[in-house]
Amino acid sequence: MSASVSNKLRDKIIARINDDSNLLSLPQSLYQILNEVDKEDFSAQRLAEIIKTDPALTARILSLANSTFYQRFSRTTTVNQAVSVLGVSTVKCLALSTTVLKPELIEKNSGINPKDFFTYVLLNAATAESLARELKLKASEEMFIIGLLNDIGLIFLVHHYPSEYRQVLSLKGKVDSLSCAEIEILGIDHYEISHLLAKKWHLPEEMANSIGCQTIENPSEKVKKMQAIINLASLMNPENFSGFDCAIEDRLARVNQAADNLSLTRNQLDSVTGKLMSSTIEAAEHLGVDIGSIEDLLAKANKEIWKAYFTIEQLFKIRQDLNDKLFKEERYRSALEAKNAAMATLFHYVNNAIMAVYGRSQIMRQRKQSGQSEILLKDLDKDLNIIDKSIQKIVAVLDEVKEISQFEQDKLTGCTEAINLDDRIDERISKMDKEQKWFVWANKENVTSG
Repeated sequence: MSASVSNKLRDKIIARINDDSNLLSLPQSLYQILNEVDKEDFSAQRLAEIIKTDPALTARILSLANSTFYQRFSRTTTVNQAVSVLGVSTVKCLALSTTVLKPELIEKNSGINPKDFFTYVLLNAATAESLARELKLKASEEMFIIGLLNDIGLIFLVHHYPSEYRQVLSLKGKVDSLSCAEIEILGIDHYEISHLLAKKWHLPEEMANSIGCQTIENPSEKVKKMQAIINLASLMNPENFSGFDCAIEDRLARVNQAADNLSLTRNQLDSVTGKLMSSTIEAAEHLGVDIGSIEDLLAKANKEIWKAYFTIEQLFKIRQDLNDKLFKEERYRSALEAKNAAMATLFHYVNNAIMAVYGRSQIMRQRKQSGQSEILLKDLDKDLNIIDKSIQKIVAVLDEVKEISQFEQDKLTGCTEAINLDDRIDERISKMDKEQKWFVWANKENVTSG
């Protein structure tokens, strides 16, 4: 989809959020709750009376007030007590989240499975709440609510734009993330819509600024921590409802970085993950959200475990291949260093031999020029022997260079001690001496017989 088309759709979506008073077909009781909480003369008693007109909502509010999420010492038996226990803002957010977490709001032709999506939402909520407790935040239940509402923008999109959202899902494997796919097709992602909806429904400012992890100017330290917690919670839970889940190794790296930013230890993360399944099932029961049977959840968990296992197995193979490659490269580098060292030594031999020949020839030339013919003749054999030996050394070195340049890598791997150049040069010279003596003897025989 072109940028101009997606930008027009973005403007249309934002205008709808701003202008439509019934964004997700919310029930009358919820509208009354939202309106009551926003009144200047707000009354907790009137709020309780409104909640009691909706039996399903009443049951959920009471169930959650008595759940382990709030860890109260006495049982809550009335809606008035629940409002007092949970707080007005929490009741408002719970009423909103439990009302919109309904499978009928997710159009079938959108391509999103409601149970998979609601499982992800509840996992995020339970994880965020557990992380907040590990960090000893005073109101850890706020993080549970933020987790419930952080992805509410996706429900808005699949409810109002199901066919467009199917186009979003068709980009799986072509873009990096679900958010990128949403922006390409719709011009906006569901996180930004979650934030806009939170503001539209006049949720508490700190909660609204934490939902969707939006970048806002000068956020408070509490909002920064809330955003960091919900970000880590979403990273800790595989995003499998859309198929855009990132690679496990990338996710682990991001989890570790996010945990470090919050100063959470590995033991604390293990403590959170160890009770996620039970916390999620409990939350689903209290909120009346259908996420499937325990068998379904275990099957999903096993699928993720096997996925992780195969990924780890692949990573081990990649590491082994890399180690083998590094080992070969190290052997090659070692061999190259050995060859270079040998060449440098051989060239040093050649240089010494050339200087010996040059030096001896200069002495002989000076004696001739100065008229010292007797000395020149007297030392001629000695001088010629020096020149012969130097030439032999040069020939031996050239032969050695030729042979070393053809050495296989394995013969050079290790160190230069594998090539005893002095002995090799001496052996070549000794061989040439023997050949020269045989050549001289053969010539004498030929002359005598002739």
